[in-house]
Parts: sequence; C-alpha cells; structure tokens
Amino acid sequence: MVDFLGVGLWGRYCLGARAVPCCGASILGVQSTRVWRGRTVSSVHFPGMYSRFLAAALSEAIFIIYLCHLFFVYVPSLIVAMLNYNDSLARYFWLFFNFSLGIVICCIAVRAVAVSEQGAKRPSSLVISGFLAGAAICFITLYSTYGAILSFSGLDQIYQQREAGAATSLFIGYCQVYLAYVFSPGLFATGLIYKRFFLLFVGFCGFVFMYMITAERTVLLLPFVITVLVMMFRWRGFGARNTRGLFIAGVLMVALVALFSESSGFLNQIGFYFFTRLIAGPGLLVSQYYDFFSVEGYTQWAHISVIGSLVDIPAAYAGDDKWPAIGKILAERLLGIQSQSNASFIATDGVAGFGNVGVLIICLLYTLWMLVLDRVSRGWDKLFLIAVLFPLAFVTTNGSIFTALTSFGGALWILVLWLDKFRFRFVRR
Repeated sequence: MVDFLGVGLWGRYCLGARAVPCCGASILGVQSTRVWRGRTVSSVHFPGMYSRFLAAALSEAIFIIYLCHLFFVYVPSLIVAMLNYNDSLARYFWLFFNFSLGIVICCIAVRAVAVSEQGAKRPSSLVISGFLAGAAICFITLYSTYGAILSFSGLDQIYQQREAGAATSLFIGYCQVYLAYVFSPGLFATGLIYKRFFLLFVGFCGFVFMYMITAERTVLLLPFVITVLVMMFRWRGFGARNTRGLFIAGVLMVALVALFSESSGFLNQIGFYFFTRLIAGPGLLVSQYYDFFSVEGYTQWAHISVIGSLVDIPAAYAGDDKWPAIGKILAERLLGIQSQSNASFIATDGVAGFGNVGVLIICLLYTLWMLVLDRVSRGWDKLFLIAVLFPLAFVTTNGSIFTALTSFGGALWILVLWLDKFRFRFVRR
C-alpha cells in the first residue's frame, strides 16, 4: 500500500494544479491540466516509493535538504509532467524512474552510515570572527559598487532593480551570493539560536542590504523562514511531527491559493510566488529540459565551466552567443522569450547533461555530497545545522549542484563543519 506521505503529496499538487492557470503559470508553458487514471496511479506510486525510504532518515539534521527537494523538485516535477501530456507516462517514465531510483539510493546510503546522536557543538569564536570579517568585506565592496542604486523595490520595479544590481565581475558576484547565502544566514542563525543579539542584527542587516541591491524576494524571506524553522524545531523537537507540520502547512497554503486566488489579489500574489515560482516552475522545468535537450542534444556537462574548458562545445550550441547559459538558450528556443530558465540540479546537471542516465549520475554525486555532509556534521547542534543548511538546500532546488558547492558555500560549509571541530592553538616560540 502506498503510504500517507506519497498519497498526500499527490493530492497537494493535484489541488495546486487548479492554481497554476490563475497565477500566471501559462507563461511558463503549462498545458491544460487533466488527470487520467493511469497517470494518477503513477503519480502516487513514485512519491510513495521515495517517501517510504525517506521517513527513517529524518532523524538526521541534513534531512532539511531532502525535504526541500521532495517538496520543491521531486513531487512537483512528477505531477506537472504527468498532467501535461496525453502520453506523459510513456514520455517521461525512464526519467522519473531514474530520478526515483537515484533518490532511494541516496536515502539508503545515508541511513546506512548515519549515526543518530544529539550533538551540542556550536560555531567557535574563530568561525564567528571569520564570518563577521567576510560579511564586512562583502559589505564594503558591494556598497562601494552599488551605493548609488540601493532601494526597496516594489513589485513593479523588481526587474529594473535586478538589472541595476547585476554582478559586474566574478568577485562582485561571489560577494553577493556569499553575503546573502553564507555569511548572513550563519550570523543570523547563530544570533537567533544562541541569543547573540549583535550577530542576529548583523545577519538580518545583511539580508536587507542584499535585497536592496538584487531585489531577490527569496533573500528577504530567508530570515523569517529560518526563524520559523528554529522556533518549530525548538518547540516540537526533531521527530516526524515536524515533517507532518511542514507538509500540512504546504497543503493549506496551496489549497488557499487554489480556491481563492481569483477573488483575492493578495492570495494571487502569494500564489504567484509560493506556488508558481517555488513549486510549479521548478517542477515544470525538469520536463521542459527533457523535452528540449532530448531533441537538440545533450551538453555532456560542457556547460560546466571546468569541464567546458577541456572539451568542445556541442555542435547544437556552438554558434549560440548565450552559451553556456543553457537556461537562456532553453527560454529562447523552446519558449520564445528572453529569460533565464534556472532549474534544479536534476534538470541542469542531470537531464541537460546526459538525459535519463544523467539523472541517475547526478543523484549518485548528490549522494556522495550528502554522505560527506553527514560525516562532517556529526556532533554539531542539529538546530544550528538546520538553520544554516536551509539556504543551501533551497539554492539547489533552483540551480546546479556544482554551482551550489563552489559559489553558494556548499564546499565552504563542509570545511567549516569539519575544521571547527579541531582546537587550534597559536604558540609563540
């Protein structure tokens, strides 16, 4: 029998399918949503298989990464794909079979080596000082570059502000993402959990400062999401009740949007961001990437900067001036618009790279990352880990895993969690 989580998630997104047209998702290429019996069974079976293996792994702090991919990538991509075409089951079967198999392997591997222990390790003064120094360097650099264009952009000015706040160099780009997704979350979480109010203030100011440059709503919402997560896990512990709570909250939000978005402008705006941008969009892009790259040709990871410097550009994209921005190429050729169709690592690294086989390959690399992260996080305070890893988890739902490791602090957090367990002493001889 398919378990409750699989059935519930299917119901959540089928209900949410009603919200897609009224929230403007048609611009993304969503077809009319109709449910057929065979695809309904498949839509329930795949999430049920995944969640059956996931449930026992929730005792580990890194489960927040699993939950992000479950709610924002895996289930929405499956449901949207199954509801989009008459032949969806045959068209995408091996894609989602490999996706499910890869995630199940990941869950089994992490469960096999995981050690459930209540750690109490908190960031040392050396790490905190390093984060403060990093935040200060980023702030000074960014203020000197963007001081003249800082503003709180309204909904009608977001894209103009993003254009004005675009990175002007590689170093500026790193300053932007590290301040928003590494230093600010680290300081904010430390201040919130351990009542270090100065750190809490600095971290919050970092989020606000970055929003005034890039107008990324996600950055502005991060401190509030982190606060809710910390309060919930501190109050209710780390058991399965929190998983059900997060799931029920998501169901209620999608239900409100689906039922009342046409009569409420506020819910329509919430629906556009929460459902269309965070759920339906990332879900749709997995199948769109497959539709496009299975016809035009796979990149064989040539779009990844390090590999791209060693191999030739595939013939299908050799003359495209947008290369290696495959999201822009897909938006122009498939949707006929000038945009950046960022997608999860399953789409950008897996599907675009090697198709169905690429999905399984990238899931295995993802598993390796999870194993390393689980190993270095042992002994740390779970509440701190959940708070600081959530931004990283969310980034991977809308970007390459290689980008997350190099540009958004994935590798840095591994080093910090590992090295900070050692006590360094500087002795004058």
